[in-house]
Formats: sequence, C-alpha cells, structure tokens
Amino acid sequence: MNICEDDFYVALDKSYIAAKISIDLIFEELNQDEQITFLTWCDEKFKAQLHLEVNSSPNRKGYYKKEIWGGASKASIFEEETYEYIDCIYLPPLRNAEEKLINGRKSRLAQLLKKQYGDNKDTLVEKVSNFNEQITTNTNGDYNEMESARNSINKKLEEALGSRLGQSINLQFAETSFNRIVESIKMVFFPGIKQTNQEFFRDISVNSLGYNNLLYIATVLAELELLKSTNLMTVLLIEEPEAHLHPQLQIKFIKYLENITSELDNIQVIVTTHSPVLAASVDLDNLSHITYLDEKIVASSLKNIDLGKSKNYLNRWLDITKSTLLFSKGIILVEGISEAMLIPTLAKIVLAEYNSKNTEDQLPSSLEEAGVSVINIYGINFTHFMKLFANFEDTTGVQKLPIFCAGITDNDPAKQKVEIRDDYGELVMKDGNPATELKEVYPTEQVLGANSALKLKEEINKSDWARLYSSPLKTFEYDLLMEGNIVIMTEVLKGLWPSETGSVFKTCKEIVERDNIYSDISLKAQDAIFTFTHIDDEKVGKGMYAQSLTSYLEGEICGVNKLNLETNEKLHKIQKLFKVPTYIKQAIIWACKGDEWCE
Repeated sequence: MNICEDDFYVALDKSYIAAKISIDLIFEELNQDEQITFLTWCDEKFKAQLHLEVNSSPNRKGYYKKEIWGGASKASIFEEETYEYIDCIYLPPLRNAEEKLINGRKSRLAQLLKKQYGDNKDTLVEKVSNFNEQITTNTNGDYNEMESARNSINKKLEEALGSRLGQSINLQFAETSFNRIVESIKMVFFPGIKQTNQEFFRDISVNSLGYNNLLYIATVLAELELLKSTNLMTVLLIEEPEAHLHPQLQIKFIKYLENITSELDNIQVIVTTHSPVLAASVDLDNLSHITYLDEKIVASSLKNIDLGKSKNYLNRWLDITKSTLLFSKGIILVEGISEAMLIPTLAKIVLAEYNSKNTEDQLPSSLEEAGVSVINIYGINFTHFMKLFANFEDTTGVQKLPIFCAGITDNDPAKQKVEIRDDYGELVMKDGNPATELKEVYPTEQVLGANSALKLKEEINKSDWARLYSSPLKTFEYDLLMEGNIVIMTEVLKGLWPSETGSVFKTCKEIVERDNIYSDISLKAQDAIFTFTHIDDEKVGKGMYAQSLTSYLEGEICGVNKLNLETNEKLHKIQKLFKVPTYIKQAIIWACKGDEWCE
C-alpha cells in the first residue's frame, strides 16, 4: 500500500490537517480456529483487534512510516504469519474495466490464473516451450513463412553491420516462463450464455462498459472462490459497482454478493454505493450511512438504530424511491402525490422569502440545490419512517440517522354529526329518534385534528433531527386555498374543467372575479370549499390538479428569473407569487438547515 500526501485529511478551509491515518478493525464472533489463530490479538472476550497507523511526517526519503499491530497495545507481539491469514481484495470504481482485463502484468485475469495453477505450473510451461521450439526450429516445415521472415531480417542485419558487429534474431510467440505465459492470455466474450463456438467470441473492446465491469468483477469473484478454502478470513471491498449497470443487473449482482456471504463463513463483503437501487435491495441490518458532519465523517449503522416494530415494515417498503432518503442532505416526508409534486415548487417561493430576509445566512434557491428529497410515503405512516431519526413509542436508541427530516401531515378534523332534514326542513326520524349523518368540517380557524399521526408530534419534535408539522385547518389543498390563494387555484381548476358551459365553470369565473376580496370569512370559506371539492372531483383529480398548479407556478418563477432585475428584487417578486402556509415553510427550512422558521 503506497501512501502519499493527498491521502491525509485536509479541512476545506485548510485550517486542519490530519496528523495521521488510523484504521482500526475489530473481529467478533470468531470460531474456535479463528480464536486460536488470532489469539495474540484477542481480549478476554475473544474480540480480535488489528490496527494500522500512518504518520503524516515522511522520512528523509519521502516515505511515510506505517505501523501495524494486533491487540489493544502497540507493544503487542505482531506476527507477520498471522497477518497473512487475512486476504483483502479491493475493487476500485471501474471507469475502464477493459484496461484491467487486457493481457499484461497487471491483468486481473493473470492474477486469477496464477492462483488457479498454484504449484502446478510445469505442464503449461512445458507445452508452451515445446510449441515455441517447433516454431523456432521449423523441424516439420510447418512454419516456412516465419522462417523466411527470420532469415530475411538476419540477412539485412549482416549486410548492415557485418559479420563481426552484427546480431541475429529468432521468432517465437512469447517467453516461456509461467508468469509471461499467463500474462499473455487475453479474455474474449460472447453476448450470451454457454456458447462454445470459438469463432463467435469477440474482443472485450467492443463490449459495453457495464458488462465489462461485470466481467472484471466475475474474475475477482472466481479468484475469491479459490481463496475460500485456503484463507482463514477474506474481505472483499467493492467501490461503486453500479457504474454503467442498469437496475436489474444491480439487483442481481447485490443479491449474488449476499448469497456469497451467507454461504461462506470466512468472507465479508463491503460495498460503497450511491445507488438507491442497491440500497433498496439489501436488508436494513446490512446498511451503513456515511456522511460529513461537523467537519468529520460520521458512520451510522442502521443495524444499531432502534426501530422497534417498524423494522419489518421498512425492510418491505424502503423501495428505490424511498431509499433516496439515505443519500439526501435533508428529507421532507409527505402523505400523497399532491404534496410530492407541489412542495419542490413551493420551496422555491419559501427559500426566496427566507433569503430576502436573511442576507447573511443564505440558503440554496431550491430543494435540488440543497440536496433535499421529497418522499411520498402514501399515507400517514410517519411512525415507521420517523424512527430512523427520532425516538418515540417503542424505541429508545441513542443512534439515529444524522439527516434533518421534516414530515408534513394533514389536520383532518373529525366529521361532524348533524341531524338529517327533508326538503321541507323537517327532521327525518328513525326508530323514534332524529336521523343523523356525518358531514365534512371546513374550519376557518385552527381546530383539533383527528389525524392519528398528530399524536406523534410532541415526541418527534423533541429530537435533534426530526420534526412533524401539520396543517392548522383541514388538508393540504384546503389550507393552501384559505391562505389566500383562491384566485390562482380556482383559475387552474377552471382551465382543467372539461366543460366551459356548465355551472362549475361559471362559478369558477365568478370566484376569480372576486379577486380574493371577502367581507366575511364564511364567504371566503364557501369559495374555498367549492374549489377544494371540485379539485378532488373525478373529472380532475388531485394528481392532475397538482401537476397543473406546479406547471403554472414554475412558469411564473421562471418568468421572474428572466427579468433584468437585481437579485433582491427577484426574490421579493417570487415570494409574492403564492402564499405558502407557515407549517409548510417550517418543514422546508427544517429540512434545508435544521432551524425553526421565523416570520
């Protein structure tokens, strides 16, 4: 392992430079053979330790001093033979697997063949030597063309240099040492399984990058197979295997690695990845989250996060979409498709307002720039997802994912029981009592909600990393309307309504003409209720409506950004395009920086 100056950590502002590199390994649950082999490294509980330390001060020759020791103390006896029982195979990010597969001294194929032959090299060397001898001597006259070429070259050498100063040459395919033989062998491929016709195989230079990566990895895994019976412990390190692999291949590959580790006791596989596909394809207990926090790298093993009864749920439901939370700088969990579509656009308006008021503490202008993901959990199952970030109910663990997570949920007030009256205003009776029905409630001020997720707020909001915010009135769309957006939202509804002649289209026009001016809150609620109920009508639907409203707002924001205005003027114009409720502002700011929103 060659260490260079660039391997030592340096802070972004260069205020801190690491004095050393330290790698500490702990081996647990050793079997009896392993306990005996690593006895000098073990403590009283038979946990073995292996340490590497490299000082950042090079010696006079420019080399960095490396210290390796087993056990807790540097003074422990370190036997090189014990160290040899551990084999570590590293697969770097494959940007050009072809380079690693072609024949040559550094060929991975050559390394595999050397291990494959072991001590049984003589037969191959003898056969290649005999073949070379047949070429050079041409005893049977099978290689006259090569002999003619050899004689022609030798003749010209003699003519040019004379008989005293000249040299002579011979022709052969390769050196006959074992290493040179295996280093000369190249790999070819066929785009299918079990092809035996040699004429159909092609050079790997015409293969795709993704499949060449897999060929390289397969070569390493074949090498690993040889080591399983000879090595006491093997560690396979794979960095970003997803390069150029489509999702199905990624899933197939990671499942294969899982099978290897389950079948072979002496192998541990460690994979680094940026692929949500890979993250979603393995059990939570096999995932570790790595992030940069407070000027240091923080690793969080999901196995050590207390998820209580939610672990099985998350293992089933942490699909490719939701697993993006593991790669985010911040997270906003939402209930449905409307919020998932609109929140990123509303965030541009909220961040414009924030940045116009906080000139010395600027945030990115969008969730994309902030690295924040909006994740639709399709309902109010915040209980399960929030346990990754906060303790409540049956969880008490110390370790949580160090990502700012905000949940947005509806208030959902309980339906009101009302008496049923007929067309003449008379009570309808049933079994001697007035008949009743449950009707939707459309509050004009904050009321107590019936959403079961609201019970989680107090505990979640005590945590360091998570917050749950709820609408004060009813639901996402209704609260947007009552915030003062009736004209815009009704105009979008009018544009989506399939008929321009009916009463709905006519009422939409009347609401737009009122221009958000109401003398009575009940009249405002009446218009909001009309628009809200027709957004959810089967002729429109919340998904289509959210998409249209998003397109409208994005167009308006884009229009402002194209104006030849100063930055502050643009920010003020963007924040006035749409009125965003406070609870949504709170969620966006928390996910972006972990701070509470201040008006």
